[in-house]
Amino acid sequence: MKYKHLVYLLLFAFIFSSCWRKSKYKGYTLTDSGLYYKLQVIGDGKRKPQPGQFLQLIITYKTEKDSVFLDSYSNNETGKVILPFQHSSFEGSFEEGLFTMNDGDSVSFIVSADSLFKKFFGAPLPLFLPEGSVVKMDVKLHKILTPEQYQEELKNYEQMVEDRDIEEQRKLQTYLDTCKTEYYPLNNGMFYLPIKQGVGDNAEGGNAIKIHYKGYFLNGKIFESTYDRKQPLELIVGTQGQIISGLESAIRLMNEGAKTKFIIPSQLAFGEAGSSTGIVPPYTTVVYEIELLSLNKYNN
Repeated sequence: MKYKHLVYLLLFAFIFSSCWRKSKYKGYTLTDSGLYYKLQVIGDGKRKPQPGQFLQLIITYKTEKDSVFLDSYSNNETGKVILPFQHSSFEGSFEEGLFTMNDGDSVSFIVSADSLFKKFFGAPLPLFLPEGSVVKMDVKLHKILTPEQYQEELKNYEQMVEDRDIEEQRKLQTYLDTCKTEYYPLNNGMFYLPIKQGVGDNAEGGNAIKIHYKGYFLNGKIFESTYDRKQPLELIVGTQGQIISGLESAIRLMNEGAKTKFIIPSQLAFGEAGSSTGIVPPYTTVVYEIELLSLNKYNN
């Protein structure tokens, strides 16, 4: 068995040998596309992924200094996520490394943070990752799924979604029942509690506004605060991709000087995937306390 693993390790290295370049990360090999990789564990599988297949992966995302900020256990208790395997989403993506792996293998990759978030996740770069930085990814190819296995996993996932949705509704109702103050319901499923009245018209699309806010879970734990950063958020109302949809809806119900609390269910917050940073888990209702500091109705 040891001999088999040695042969496999040499074969893995040979596959990339034609495109090696000098690596600045100790223990990692660099390909011409800009992908750094390091083989961690050799599995017992004998199949390599092919385009069009579905891959069941376990992934951990870390900063360059090995601080974990997200893993696939955030999505479900098993830690396994399914990736439709087509092609690399960007040059130097970890996806090109998957071509060399057998089921059961574990490999560490280092990729561009900008490209990973913008091209793979389709999300803005988190504030804690500066432009030009990298992300370390520990990837285990747990299983290569047949179409039949994928459909079965899909059914299990749909059941899990239904169960989590029911659980989220139960937690929200418990919170409302035990709250000392009464929140008012909105038609979109949100709830609100006025704290301070403002003046003038409500914010609308195209307005330039400045807000302070803090976001916290139903247990009261704060996960985000512009007050802590001592820097209000400035944005143009209606611009796509700036804030979660629940916050956008909340702001349009406020006028200058107003301060309001909003309860936002997950479908209008961070959804079934949770936040891109991993701080807010999937299917999580959040509460935002928002203060609309200034409003310029004519953004010019």
